[in-house]
Amino acid sequence: MTTRLVEALIPEYIKSFSCIGSACEDTCCAGWTVNIDKETYNKYKKVKQPTMKSRFKDNLVKNRSNPTNTNAAKMKMNQGNCSFLSREGLCDIYNNLGEDYLSNTCAIYPRKNRIVNQIFEQSLTVSCPEATRLILLNKDGIKFEQGFQELKIRSLVSLLPEFKGEIKDWKDYFNEYRYITISILQDRRYTLEERLLILGLFYNELQECINKNNLKDIPNILGEYLKCVEDETFLGAFTEISKRKDIHLRLCKELVILGLNQTVTSKRYLECLKDMIAGLKIEDISSDEDTQKLYENSYEKYYLPFMKENEYIIENLLVNYVFKDCMPINGDSPFDSYSIMIINYALIKIHLVGMASHRNEITIEMVIKLVQSLSKTFEHDPKYYDSIINLLKEKDMMTLAYLSILVNN
Repeated sequence: MTTRLVEALIPEYIKSFSCIGSACEDTCCAGWTVNIDKETYNKYKKVKQPTMKSRFKDNLVKNRSNPTNTNAAKMKMNQGNCSFLSREGLCDIYNNLGEDYLSNTCAIYPRKNRIVNQIFEQSLTVSCPEATRLILLNKDGIKFEQGFQELKIRSLVSLLPEFKGEIKDWKDYFNEYRYITISILQDRRYTLEERLLILGLFYNELQECINKNNLKDIPNILGEYLKCVEDETFLGAFTEISKRKDIHLRLCKELVILGLNQTVTSKRYLECLKDMIAGLKIEDISSDEDTQKLYENSYEKYYLPFMKENEYIIENLLVNYVFKDCMPINGDSPFDSYSIMIINYALIKIHLVGMASHRNEITIEMVIKLVQSLSKTFEHDPKYYDSIINLLKEKDMMTLAYLSILVNN
């Protein structure tokens, strides 16, 4: 992996990250497919060291149906683990051949590299436990640095060609959307759920503008929301909104059922899921009313007090998501992108409330374990999120995805 001097926009936490190897409570070498890029695959075919040559021959599966530069082959998995994962939890390829022989997938993870509007961006994904701690546990919030940086770069994806000054698509305002979204998420004059409500109003209005093909009105919307937030126009604006815990619970039960239908390989997530289901008695013969009472009691007794002290944790998670996934251009439309973010939030919330009901507490360690394992299980499976969006549309529940955040007494 070469080091280059590039113009970059990166979160400050990037500089503090380093893999903790076998000391990690999870492994990135299990639970998903390990794709091998074409350049690395060709390197492996030329390896002359007898033992490694034999292992590559036995454990590399060539992609014969649809080979690409990024997916020329994949590793065979041994009981869910990469065939080159040692008993000590280390990589045999790295130990025997060095870093240059790692595939792009393995060399980059948990980093995410891309070019956006001609600027290099790098972030971390929360499917790595150490990255999760680094991202979530900064009480001062995520800060960003822009300028020329010496960074290790490998395998870039380019998004959004350089803007030429003529607005032709709603995505041309990407920098403005991101700036406003992160600014609102980090504005601690408002509760986190108030911030999410403001964003819901913003993205709904933006969506209506796009649906009517009134792109020229977008700058006015951007300016109005920035001014309203800065002037504290929204302070106290949501106190009269009905608190619909039944809607939130209905949405989350649908999401949990959908999740249970997926193939789950993460033992850490299955432990969280088991605690949540037991805490809310979702698979029990209990009625919806009983489940709702369990939810409300746990929410009041454990979730709400914990979040009053540690709301910055979820703030950091959402800010990192917005930056890492280039919200809102990661969805088919701005409001679809917002809905996906709210789905992430709703899933974390229902799990934590259920886990707290079962364990009679919420700890920072529980949050880290849940966020990391949930991300590793579902966020790396685009089909899961497609299924969620389709489910919500089929059941006319897109509004519920929005209303699900209105759980705040």
